[in-house]
Amino acid sequence: MIDVRDALAAALAIGIGLAAVVAPGAVLRLQFAVYGADTGRHGEYGGDRELDDRLLWVVRAVGVAVLGVGVYIAVQPML
Repeated sequence: MIDVRDALAAALAIGIGLAAVVAPGAVLRLQFAVYGADTGRHGEYGGDRELDDRLLWVVRAVGVAVLGVGVYIAVQPML
């Protein structure tokens, strides 16, 4: 039997993992580590910066790892 805390942890990890795999650009734009508060926008209308393909693949890889942890937590009671 899975308790509420484990179910919430699994759902959160699966959600974050799927978001990172499906939309890595959006995840990168949300992070202050990539775009600081004063360095994220340039130009008159605040145009977007170009995202490096390597960063997108790193976010996807981390998303797959987080997704795996979420699935592991979800199936733990069945093992």
